[in-house]
Amino acid sequence: MSLDPKERDALLAELRRRTTTPGFHFLDSDHLSRLNEARSTGAPIVSLYLEMTPEARLGTTWKTTLKDLIDRALEDAGDHKKAVQAECERISDALEAGLPRTGRGVVFFACEEIGLFEQLGTAIALPNEVHVTDNPYVRPLARVRDENDRFVIALLSAHKSRFFFAQIGLVEEVYELEGEEVFVTDLVSKDQKQDRKAKRRRQQAARSAHALELITKTLEARHVLYSAPADMEADFLDKLNQQTREKVGGGFACDTEATTAEVSDAAEPSQREVEAREEVETLERVQELLSSRAVAGLDDTLDMLNQQRVMTLVVDDAQTIPGGIDAASGMLTTQTEGTYDATGGEISAVPDLIELMLDKAMEQGASLELVHSDAAREALAAHGPAAAILRF
Repeated sequence: MSLDPKERDALLAELRRRTTTPGFHFLDSDHLSRLNEARSTGAPIVSLYLEMTPEARLGTTWKTTLKDLIDRALEDAGDHKKAVQAECERISDALEAGLPRTGRGVVFFACEEIGLFEQLGTAIALPNEVHVTDNPYVRPLARVRDENDRFVIALLSAHKSRFFFAQIGLVEEVYELEGEEVFVTDLVSKDQKQDRKAKRRRQQAARSAHALELITKTLEARHVLYSAPADMEADFLDKLNQQTREKVGGGFACDTEATTAEVSDAAEPSQREVEAREEVETLERVQELLSSRAVAGLDDTLDMLNQQRVMTLVVDDAQTIPGGIDAASGMLTTQTEGTYDATGGEISAVPDLIELMLDKAMEQGASLELVHSDAAREALAAHGPAAAILRF
């Protein structure tokens, strides 16, 4: 039993409402790419990251930090001090109007000249930093997004099913599906009562599966986690279409009446397991494709980035490696001085090559796999701090 057309339309309307509400933490598949590609040829774009931990929220702590960041922005504003001052005032006004209710970090991208003003929050502490440049500085957000991929979490029961979206470290409820009431009179036998209750559970499992498919597709979730009673689990999984079933990362235990914070805590271990498994699977794919469409090792990976052939960049996020860049061509190298062989250009030393690799990958529309789990780090270490799956 699927959702009827009226229920389906109501679900999709609710998703549209929630994902367009200010403060909802939804980054679709193109969001970071669109930000990264944004350019201003006039007044610069202000990218401001602010820590919002409980300690930072105490008293005026966050205001003091914000003032320091604004002072820094104005120092970097050059001839555009008036425009940068206006952007900083917009950011300050937004925070004065109301701090994010939850989360440990907030980021703003602002440039009135190109119609840009975005605010995003994360449950992970962000560094206190500000950048005044011709395009948004998205690297810290890209890291947070990679570490906290897009999950849909389903809590099932015969009475109601609840659905949550988890991304960039935050879990938010997006839909609640009430179970259909089944009236049982005293005139029916005990077995008939049990049969009707079992039918109700099967119907709710099927309706929940259909709702999950719509939510997963609409929110472009990469993974699904669920909590279901034993007498609904098999029916629920059986009714999922193949595309959604392949996204299921596993189940976990959680009460259907749990608060959002309790759901987040209950699902987190399963999320980490899925992410660690995905890191290992990516490296296994690199190994399989080494003779055709993958490279491993820092030099070979840099070469493919310079040729714009990288589809997925894999790096150990804990590494900091000095290197260089040919300023004229933008080519990256492990050299820290001298000239770049391919162009003859002068090499400028950079303190962290990994940072520039992430930038270049995002500029090319490549996906990122930042390795954090012990198992994946061990697999990558055999090749060096970086690897890549190629487009061609």
